[in-house]
Amino acid sequence: MKLIAITDIHGRSGFSQSIEQTIASADIMVCAGDITNFGGADDAARIIEGLKDLNPQLFMVHGNCDRPAVNLLLEKNNIGLHGKIKQQDSVAFYGVGGSIRTPSGTPQESPEEDFETILDRYQKEPACRFHVFVSHQPPLNTVIDKTMMGMHVGSKAIRSFIERFQPDVAICGHIHEARGSDRIGKTIIINPGPFPAHYAEIILADAITYNLH
Repeated sequence: MKLIAITDIHGRSGFSQSIEQTIASADIMVCAGDITNFGGADDAARIIEGLKDLNPQLFMVHGNCDRPAVNLLLEKNNIGLHGKIKQQDSVAFYGVGGSIRTPSGTPQESPEEDFETILDRYQKEPACRFHVFVSHQPPLNTVIDKTMMGMHVGSKAIRSFIERFQPDVAICGHIHEARGSDRIGKTIIINPGPFPAHYAEIILADAITYNLH
């Protein structure tokens, strides 16, 4: 399976030809939140329709800059991963949306305890050979949760979950300047960077090969 991961669209459209070709060539696409820039369902629907025109196989979580109506839209379209497990070709996808508290007071922020409650529901799918975790908020104390000022602003609950659950890949976003990859145990953690400026292409096979573009 060839997976393309994107994040932090923030309502932008008009993709480059190279990105369109990459999206179209993938077996499945995941988005790690901030689909809109403080928008609602109509704004998100426009972005989702544009992405689905390129590749109909799509899973998403909401970001802290998406209003709650976006969550309902993702559920209605059966593409939301927040508190859900979905399977595709013996690969399990699961996730959590939104962010922990920020100084900005954005629409979808939650305390760490809420993340713990959601993440405690997950159990590994024994029939699946590969597990992909998708969250808008990155885990704490990694390359991908570090702000421009050098502060680590990730989630303790998400880090604890990854340490315990050890998915094969974790896709995160939120911290635009922290584009890159890291590891927690055997889990490869990737922040593709804000879309459409950057994207991550991941090949799921016997070994994980990924490229940050």
